[in-house]
Amino acid sequence: MKFNMVNPFMIDARVLRMHSFCARNRAAFRILRLTLGVLPLFLFSCSKSYLDRPPLGGQTQDNYYTSRNAGINTVTNCYMGFNNFWNYQAAQVELGNMATDESEKGGSDAGDRPFVADLGYGRALSSNETLSDIWSACYAAIGNCNTGLDNLPKAALVDNSGNPVPDATKNRYIAEMRFLRAYFYFDLARVFGGIPLVTTTLTTADRNKLPRATDQETYTFITNELIACTQATELPSQKGLPASELGRVTKEAVWAMLARVYLFYAGTDNTLYTKAKDAAKTVIDANAFSLTPNYQDLFLPNGFLLPENVFAVHYAVDNSLGAAGSYTPLYTNPRCVAGYGFDCPTESLVNEFETGDPRLMLTVLDQGDVFPGANGAVDVMDFTSGAGSGHFGRKIYYTAARRGSSWGYPGNPWTFYLIRYSDVLLMYAEAVLESGGDKQEVANYINMVRHRANTSSHTDAEAVSRVRTIPTAPLPDVTAAADLRAAVRHERRTELGMEYQRLYDLIRWGTYVSTMHDFATQPYANGRGAAFKAPAGGRYLFPIPQTEIDLSGGSIVQNPGY
Repeated sequence: MKFNMVNPFMIDARVLRMHSFCARNRAAFRILRLTLGVLPLFLFSCSKSYLDRPPLGGQTQDNYYTSRNAGINTVTNCYMGFNNFWNYQAAQVELGNMATDESEKGGSDAGDRPFVADLGYGRALSSNETLSDIWSACYAAIGNCNTGLDNLPKAALVDNSGNPVPDATKNRYIAEMRFLRAYFYFDLARVFGGIPLVTTTLTTADRNKLPRATDQETYTFITNELIACTQATELPSQKGLPASELGRVTKEAVWAMLARVYLFYAGTDNTLYTKAKDAAKTVIDANAFSLTPNYQDLFLPNGFLLPENVFAVHYAVDNSLGAAGSYTPLYTNPRCVAGYGFDCPTESLVNEFETGDPRLMLTVLDQGDVFPGANGAVDVMDFTSGAGSGHFGRKIYYTAARRGSSWGYPGNPWTFYLIRYSDVLLMYAEAVLESGGDKQEVANYINMVRHRANTSSHTDAEAVSRVRTIPTAPLPDVTAAADLRAAVRHERRTELGMEYQRLYDLIRWGTYVSTMHDFATQPYANGRGAAFKAPAGGRYLFPIPQTEIDLSGGSIVQNPGY
């Protein structure tokens, strides 16, 4: 059986719900026919209470959590927060890449989603659609988690066979939902700073009582939730995780997420570097992951099955199960293959790669590259019809064979890596460095990632031909005497290029505005980035959507400067 997205139970759960619903309603329809058959006999003799019956075949808030598989279905619904393309996935691409020096907006022309370009120019307004999208997507996902956390702990859950769900299983569900809620809150906090912390299901009257938490309160809530998850003994380790459960939250995913959160907030509290170091080392010491020998394999079909995957969303396509995949490949593929043509790597990113680094070829497509097309033809990369930079992302490029009949609708198979093991190694190296640790250890961990680049193929496994060639000169080792801060930041960009992490690295380093100002001076930037203004204090924040402020009756306060 094929499964959709991050949780292998997702499609199965929806199918089971539909099967259960149909079975219940078939029974209800039979009862209805019998009732109609005898109704004339009782029409004049029955009391009014006879007609006052609960609806048959329906589920309510009161009886849902006692229905079969309600537990796993509820958890599945929390994972579904990643499945929203326009509001969540597209916003991750637009903020993580296009709001930085990593990529240009692209599209058909300057008028195609202009609000996305505004992010990278430094002129985002409180009416920006991308910002509204990520806000609404994350709070919708948080709402699903809150509903589950409000109800599952006290529910008498039963499995698909009607047997009671063990407490250990229920506790695992609760830990998963707490992790996911913290994950979506962190998505918001990285963009907006302190935000309303909603931890229970809201009523309509609550919407005018949503003051923003402070940045410190938001950090504390997120880390407390993740720490609680590390203490949940019911969460499994990645080691020995059944293949059918690949993609569900594991102990190592929680520790890796903690390392990421600590690093993000360490700019204002240097003591967090030590916590980040310890969290990342916990993942490393678990011996549950390893670097994939050939870098490109991560971005080919079934890359999510490789042991470098710490936490990822895998979108599958199976029309028989209603698994629709993701629109993100279509959104970011070039227009010459009927893609929408967004997210075009910049010369700034291209120039970041060293001579001999094969990751450049496996990250960036060039004009004139040739790939197998449909029916024995070829697809020649021609980027002249869109508004891009002259490059496209290779990691998400789909050949004709991979596009198949699903291209455009209903979606495409895709692995959205949220945390890779190489990211964990680089987080550890950075945390050791910034906490005053051994410089040789820092260099060693950076070199682990560089050595994998050296062992990776210098050719494109799917291409007919590539315009760019990569010299066979290996990348040199980083030494303990080098500028290690510059080295780890360089390695993050070349290793994670076009994977939607650039914005958040720049923000946490405190270099977002200066980087964009420098980028604006380049001839290929056309001034993009020049309008950014340095924050009055603290890290850079985007404006909170004005619609949300209005809906709150003003209880949510706008960020300074907007």
